[in-house]
Amino acid sequence: MPRVYKDDEWTILVIDMQEDISSATDIALKVRKPDQTLTEWVPDIYGSNYLRYFVNEGDLSQAGEYRIQPILTIGGETGRGETIVLTVYEIFT
Repeated sequence: MPRVYKDDEWTILVIDMQEDISSATDIALKVRKPDQTLTEWVPDIYGSNYLRYFVNEGDLSQAGEYRIQPILTIGGETGRGETIVLTVYEIFT
């Protein structure tokens, strides 16, 4: 994956959930930013096994490690996916 930089916009994050999630509802990405603040991003389902999120203005406002955890509901059961670590770099590094 190419480097992601602070304040990037329209970067596309694609997460392989490794199973069919096409019937999932209540989909979210819980995000812990480098300063430990929590936020939530709303992805869409891409294909049948992937979550896709288009980074918006302000999403990557800090350099450092972002911890991203998918949460979704399938068949009435809500579960969490594996935590992903996204390293965001300062511009020009």
